[in-house]
Amino acid sequence: MEERELIRQLKERNPSALERIIEIYTAYISTVVNNVIGHWMKTEDVEEVVADTFVLLWRNAAQVQESGTLKSYLATIARNQALKKLRSYNPRVHPLDDELEWIVDRNDFRSKTELRHALEWALSSMSDLDREIFLRYYFFMEKTASIAERLNTKEATVRSRLSRGRKYLKEKLIEGGYYENKSLGTV
Repeated sequence: MEERELIRQLKERNPSALERIIEIYTAYISTVVNNVIGHWMKTEDVEEVVADTFVLLWRNAAQVQESGTLKSYLATIARNQALKKLRSYNPRVHPLDDELEWIVDRNDFRSKTELRHALEWALSSMSDLDREIFLRYYFFMEKTASIAERLNTKEATVRSRLSRGRKYLKEKLIEGGYYENKSLGTV
C-alpha cells in the first residue's frame, strides 16, 4: 500500500492502516528512540516510547499531511517522546537552545526561532569533529565518556573540545551580529 493511501486511511481511522504503519516503521522508530535513550534506559523503556509514538500518531492522525513523509513525521514524534522520557529520568536534560542559554542572553533575540537559527548557523561553522561532539553532548544527551568511547579518544579531550566549542559559538554569534554583548565573560 502506498504511503499516501496509508495516511488517507489513517485519517479515516482505519485500524488496519495503523497496523500496517506499525509493521513498516517499528524497526526505524526503535532505532531513533534507541539512539536518544538507549544508553540510559532499559529495553522496556525504549519499547514504551516506540508504542507511545504510534499511539500519538493515531490520536493526531488528522494533523498528518498527506504531502509529507510519514517516516519523518514519526521520527519527530519518536525523538520528542524519547526526550520527554529522558527528561523524566534525568532532569539535567534540556533542548539545545535551553542548555546554551548561558552562552547567549535570550533577550538579545526577538524569538526562539531567531535564537535557534543563530545557533544552527554558528554550529555549522564548527569543524565536523567539534560539531559532532557538541551535538552528541547537548542534543543527544550523550555523556562525555560515551562520546569519547565512540570517537576513540580520551574523555578529557571531549570535555576540552566542549569548553572550546562554547567559547567558539559565543565568538561566532558576536561575529555574525547575533549577539551584541562584546564581553565573553565566563564561558
